[in-house]
Amino acid sequence: MRVMKLDEWEGRIRGPGKGRAIRRRPTPRWKIRDSIEYIRRRDRWLEEQGILVKTGPRRYRLNPKRKQGKS
Repeated sequence: MRVMKLDEWEGRIRGPGKGRAIRRRPTPRWKIRDSIEYIRRRDRWLEEQGILVKTGPRRYRLNPKRKQGKS
């Protein structure tokens, strides 16, 4: 059995381009769909309240004319 020095071992485990990256488990499709739906509903509600202003097909910005703080 070959004996490795600690530096050489760590280089194989953590080194750039060396060894395999830790693979995450795939996220289920229903979870991704739920999060997208939640974001869309949240943005729609914020737009109705006048907090967000739609600037493009997929872009929003905060409404500068709306008073910030307690209402």
